[in-house]
Amino acid sequence: MEKPEAPPTKSGGYKKVIAIVVVIIVIAGIGVGVYEFTHPAKKTVYFYTWWATEGKIAFDKEASAFEASHPGYLVKPTIKPGAGGTAAKGAILALIKEGKPPDTFQTHLGPEILSYIDAAPSKAASFVKMNSVASSIGLTTSTAFCQVLMAGTYNGSMYSLPVDMHQGAQLYFNPQTLAENHLPIPLNFTTLMSDTAALKAKGVTPWIIPGDDGGWDQMQNWEDTFLALDNKTCGNGTLYDEFMYGTLNLSNPTVAKIVGETNSDFLTMENNSYSGETSMTWTQALPKVVDKDVGFEANGNWYVDYAYDYLNVTTYPVNSTYVYMNNGTLKPDAGNIKLMSMDFPGTGKYFVLVSDSIAVPSGSTATQGLTFAKFFASYNGQMVFTKWKASSFYNNITTDYYNTPSQYASYLDAKTVANKPTDWLYQLSDGGLFDGPYLTIISSLLSLASTRDGAGIHTFDSSLSSVLSTEQSEWKVANSLGFGFMGTLSHPFGGYLPPWVNSSTSTTVTADNAVHTNTSSNYSSSIYYVIAPFIAFVLGSLIMSDKR
Repeated sequence: MEKPEAPPTKSGGYKKVIAIVVVIIVIAGIGVGVYEFTHPAKKTVYFYTWWATEGKIAFDKEASAFEASHPGYLVKPTIKPGAGGTAAKGAILALIKEGKPPDTFQTHLGPEILSYIDAAPSKAASFVKMNSVASSIGLTTSTAFCQVLMAGTYNGSMYSLPVDMHQGAQLYFNPQTLAENHLPIPLNFTTLMSDTAALKAKGVTPWIIPGDDGGWDQMQNWEDTFLALDNKTCGNGTLYDEFMYGTLNLSNPTVAKIVGETNSDFLTMENNSYSGETSMTWTQALPKVVDKDVGFEANGNWYVDYAYDYLNVTTYPVNSTYVYMNNGTLKPDAGNIKLMSMDFPGTGKYFVLVSDSIAVPSGSTATQGLTFAKFFASYNGQMVFTKWKASSFYNNITTDYYNTPSQYASYLDAKTVANKPTDWLYQLSDGGLFDGPYLTIISSLLSLASTRDGAGIHTFDSSLSSVLSTEQSEWKVANSLGFGFMGTLSHPFGGYLPPWVNSSTSTTVTADNAVHTNTSSNYSSSIYYVIAPFIAFVLGSLIMSDKR
């Protein structure tokens, strides 16, 4: 009789079970890998922004266009509301200081981005350098306005890409408000102030300067008035440039006189403004202008986008072919216009630039952030975004594709001064100052607006002196890092160089290699697909060997 086969040993049974389980896991892993290979997970671009109302519709359309052209990507915005980024700037700065920057974020051209470089643990290395990126999408050729690029270039280095070209220093009004009160359109600053007095005498509130934007609206009225008086006295905008660099000499009699007049005119506007404005944002104030409850509001040309998107109101520029016939008379339907735009009286010589931009911190998410930034700043991306917001910085556009006539008028204004560098200025309230000085001055102006007296002016003047000192110090820190001015020596922004720039400053714009695709995760996945069949074969052989 044959001896019955002995049962398998305990250890041998476990070996078989373990081997089978491992094979199942490996096969399952191969299955998952094959699925992931044929159905790759989408890469997510997390974008930190303050576009909560104005700009949101344009951004949503931009994100959809990007996702349609890049099927492997999703865009998810993190929105921190606040006019001009007043709230977002502080939040972004705090995250950067902690070494936890957003994957990609909205910023402005001008010195604002330098605030983040100075705060970052690795300084400039914490961000993607954009020189070669800008070149790759054609921005450094003649197809873009030179001064827009120079506003985002610091001694030859770029650390964000522009995504629009806004025009600041604008004045908005309903022309019927002036017509019904037999008042002229204020084509100069003197007429603006006389219209202010006349409207008040006729029982119409002349101004609305909202107070719930943290002082941003007050800053616009102050800086626009300062520029108008600077232009009237000096005629070259240099004092505005000096303010941006913190080199404005308040002890100079001419400067002191202009600042004093600016303070006085600012308080005149505040003393003739809407009673309920302290709890309003600029978007809540805009209908008051349209409905003829107030006369004027100072703002930038993002104003027209909000009016179009949310109020169904189209803004028309003053003295345009949309409003007047060739003989200078109003077109028959001009009486239906509810909102008009013009350069803030006395500032029409200049293109006061505001440009939103996108910055990408270096690190594991840089590749997807950069992919989005390149599309956003590209010609195709601009044709989507700027139809709904601002104007494009590409200078070869001949068709009015914009939603409102005012957007195209702003674009044509930029074309007019394209080859006049000294006629370009960067708006102080929207990126033209470092974040710290900016937050200080808007708070000080908000306080002045509430006190409206001589004591308030004295406090503000003291704050202004401190702001300028801090601004200059910030620029000198930037200079020590190699970023001491906007533009290059051959093309400084606005044709102005601060006093600390000398002939030894480098003008070289070097091609960058700041972004490298992180392939480590792809490599590990590839290795898995190679060795998994081998592991399965070996384990299978062990099982068969154990059976034998």
